[in-house]
Amino acid sequence: MIQYLELTFKNLTYRKMRTFLTLLGVVIGITAIVALVSIGEGMTKSVNAQFDRLGADKIFVASMVAAGGSGEGLRDKDLNRIEKLPGVRAVIPVVTLVAGSEFKGEEKAIPITGVPAKEAEQVFSDAQAFRVLNGRWIGPGDRKKATIGFNIHDDFYRVKVSVGDKIEIQGNEIEVIGIFADTGDSNQNNRIFIDFDYLREIMNKGDEITSMVVRLDDVSKAEAVKIRIKEALEKNHDTTSFMVLTSEQLVKQITDSFKVIQVVFGGIAAVSLIVGGVGIANTMIMNVLERTKEIGIMKATGAHGSHIIKMIVVESGIIGLIGGSIGILIGYGISLGINIAAEQYLGANVLSTAVTMQLAGFALAFSFGVGIISGVYPAYKASKLDPVVALRS
Repeated sequence: MIQYLELTFKNLTYRKMRTFLTLLGVVIGITAIVALVSIGEGMTKSVNAQFDRLGADKIFVASMVAAGGSGEGLRDKDLNRIEKLPGVRAVIPVVTLVAGSEFKGEEKAIPITGVPAKEAEQVFSDAQAFRVLNGRWIGPGDRKKATIGFNIHDDFYRVKVSVGDKIEIQGNEIEVIGIFADTGDSNQNNRIFIDFDYLREIMNKGDEITSMVVRLDDVSKAEAVKIRIKEALEKNHDTTSFMVLTSEQLVKQITDSFKVIQVVFGGIAAVSLIVGGVGIANTMIMNVLERTKEIGIMKATGAHGSHIIKMIVVESGIIGLIGGSIGILIGYGISLGINIAAEQYLGANVLSTAVTMQLAGFALAFSFGVGIISGVYPAYKASKLDPVVALRS
């Protein structure tokens, strides 16, 4: 094998430009695979990290009427029914909507989340991404007060919003008593959080509920409690009007969608690598044609067809291996660049990438495999050369 490797490197360095152009096709393909798939890997890691912070002792119930479901949305009666189910420790209702706002003469539509003020700190402290930067959480008695997301404070309006300022929502003045630090989630950063009942009152939402966070007594019984919740809601609701998910199922849904993205990205990048493989095959065929006499001499001096096949296949495999290695390094560099740019322009943890050892190993094995496969046909053709004809050419 050492002799094959020595001969391979000698042949590759002899034709530097052709080798460079052949390598370039593989490098581009592997770089694309690593860079694009790393985005999906980073998203998956980020979701799993958020799940670890959120915990497994929760079930999420959401109204699907606004998203196209039929029937009636969630109401207070559903909340009361779920609170009485075995295995349920507490239920936190949530209302999310968009309302008109005004601050310092500037009018804008603003996303609002309403949670029971007395339970707000507990709700947000469970999700460790929420930290108060200035001021405090809304609490018991804070009807006309709000804690705002970082972007609402920083750049939502022309003028920065500070603790003590008042934002007018639907003609009602809401005092800002707290500002959340950057959560890394633009959806949460661009949101204002006020008391659940007060929000429904000023927006004329009656007893509507957008979603509920159900806290469990026992994590191991999450699936059983989920079934009880579904059965309780199905008595008065169409099955398309609500969705019930455990924390684990919620994360799985999100990560599965990321896997689809990874497959699509990887497929697009793989096309580039296949083109690179065609380049390798073309190079090896040219090598066989140019080295006809050399191959003839080798066969005339005792080399078997299997020796010729090994020589050509090893050479094409090495091209794939070298191109793959370079592509992984460049892809890793691009991945780091995406992280830096995303953090600077989008905010921390909004978009992240991750080049895992599994991804690097797959990319290297894939490039090596493409190289080997691309060299099989040229190697077979070379092994069938008649030494007498080869020496005469």
